[in-house]
Amino acid sequence: MKISMSLGRTVPALAVGASAVTLAALSGIAPALAQDTEAAAAAAPAVTPAVAYILNTLLFLIGGFLVMWMAAGFAMLEAGLVRSKNVSMQCLKNVALYSVAGLLFWVTRLQPDVHRR
Repeated sequence: MKISMSLGRTVPALAVGASAVTLAALSGIAPALAQDTEAAAAAAPAVTPAVAYILNTLLFLIGGFLVMWMAAGFAMLEAGLVRSKNVSMQCLKNVALYSVAGLLFWVTRLQPDVHRR
């Protein structure tokens, strides 16, 4: 079996496989064996509660920023889909909807529950 290269040359498939194995051997990549998983799991340090709290808060903030930008993008999409005389009303509806959602979020006090064990 031969593999066609981009310049019109053909290379035997065995040569391509041998070069991949040689490259892997020279780069020091070792195959992952099933026996290595226990040693890796034992060597992995546990995440402390302080680090978990920081990472959960960071993820919560990133998610909030993405939702804010999504709402702005959706407002731009809707403004582009209506006639020019209705753009301000459509943007007002989007701002009102986002404000109501923010107030409901504040009222219900939604926050990440990292202290539950």
